[in-house]
Amino acid sequence: MQIAETHPTPVVALVGPEIEENLSLRYLAASLECKGILCDILPFNESGELTTVLATLCREPQPRVAALSLSFQWRALDVLGLAVALREHGFRGHITVGGHFASFAWQHVLSDFPEVDTICLFEAEHSLAELVQTVLAGASVSSISGLAFRDGDGEPRATAQRRPPALDTLPWPDRRGPAAHCLGHRIAPLVGSRGCYGSCSFCCIATLHRKSSPSDRHRLRDVDDIAAEMADLQARRGIDIFIFHDDNFFLPRPDDSLRRIAALGDALEKRHMRRFATVVKARPNDVTPAVIGLMRERLGLLRLFLGVESSTHQGCQTLGRGVRAGEAERALGVIETHGLYVCFNMLVFDPDAAIDALLTNMAFLEAHGEHPSNFGRVELYAGTPLLERLLSEERARGDYLAWNYDQATPLMQRVFELSIEAFYERNFSGSALANRLQSTRFDVEVARHFHPELFQPGWLDIAKSLNRRLSRDSAEGVRHIVAHVVGGAPTYQDEDFIGALSARLRQTEASINAEATELEAEVRCAVGAACDHGPVKDIPIARHSSCAIEVTSA
Repeated sequence: MQIAETHPTPVVALVGPEIEENLSLRYLAASLECKGILCDILPFNESGELTTVLATLCREPQPRVAALSLSFQWRALDVLGLAVALREHGFRGHITVGGHFASFAWQHVLSDFPEVDTICLFEAEHSLAELVQTVLAGASVSSISGLAFRDGDGEPRATAQRRPPALDTLPWPDRRGPAAHCLGHRIAPLVGSRGCYGSCSFCCIATLHRKSSPSDRHRLRDVDDIAAEMADLQARRGIDIFIFHDDNFFLPRPDDSLRRIAALGDALEKRHMRRFATVVKARPNDVTPAVIGLMRERLGLLRLFLGVESSTHQGCQTLGRGVRAGEAERALGVIETHGLYVCFNMLVFDPDAAIDALLTNMAFLEAHGEHPSNFGRVELYAGTPLLERLLSEERARGDYLAWNYDQATPLMQRVFELSIEAFYERNFSGSALANRLQSTRFDVEVARHFHPELFQPGWLDIAKSLNRRLSRDSAEGVRHIVAHVVGGAPTYQDEDFIGALSARLRQTEASINAEATELEAEVRCAVGAACDHGPVKDIPIARHSSCAIEVTSA
């Protein structure tokens, strides 16, 4: 039965964040449409979009299934609030949710939110398609593997766990809509693997794959399949920059990484790819001179996100990083020798951190200040060993929707609270300068990679200088807070102290923001004409060979 022929409007609405192409939703969309099930993708990036999403879903004819992304714990109330609002406004279809958070909190969600009918557990390409077909047939969902539902007594139940799909059998993700771009060079996210060989105690992604496929928690796509998708994206959508969203692009042994890099490079050469660039993530222990050199030579590595998290022994232990504290320093040395653009985050506030660890991390951040970075607190995510530990110690407070905890000492807690207040605008707001400078540096690196004849070395010097200034100012700001607290200042002085510090931080941010804007404008003006390749017509992307849909050129 061709469902698409009998339902001219989408049967399924996939709802979730779409700040960029959301590969989770787009893999689901491709898998659904391979079964002949029409679907729509509705962006839901922030709570302010609820009214628009609600109106779209409740408009007649309504989709038969609303599939809501419940991956991010911090947005759980937004997504579950949408489910409640849908029922209040007369949505008649089946509501299912899925994602990391939903997979761990399924019992709570089904108990507390009757508006939600089912939960697709873990990786859901096959279970969602089977669920939709079952709903359309009016049959019971109780036999679908990898699903949580309510039994006849209204009690939450989960069916047998579904084996994660073989990645090379999945259709390539749906690529509807315009591609992002930088200096005229189109960008696409993709994955070459799922999972990670690491076992970090705070990471919900590592936990998800460890529990969904314990014997194979880091699954790889075949390099020929990756190369075929990249070549297709370049030919059909004009993609030049490929951002790998793998939780870790590399393998535990450097020799294995080198073989995989070389094999992917060979597969891409056979497909006669024009000049391209890649962006990947890595653990510090993955970084060797040979690996970085080959990535730059064969795969056009443009930027690397390095999982630093902490530069202290205590921090690495608490976070279960499985690396020595000095590994991040060593890895950055290798990366700096190769002149590679790297960025990183630091989780400087964790359940065991003390003042000396915080100051050590600030010194590390300042020492490597030329690289865009950010810092914040370790959060407690559903299912993770760190949450389980703090629950057992009776340190976690709140509930499954929002766990919280205090720092290890009252002094550290006060430092944390003052730091979050002072640095919210810089580190976490929608216009966070710490994140904006990543984009500024990216513009410079794209110009350097694709337009060496136009590139001006002074641009890179300015970008690095802006980051150094911000890192130095951030480290100094945290040190001022520490001195205020450790020096014994009474709490009634905190408000005035933070007010004055915040004003100084905002002043620095305004100056750096203005210079970043000027730099970006200069780069774009200089290379703009070279980047004007004319319009690239988006042609429907040929699906992976496992999907029997014929696509013809427009």
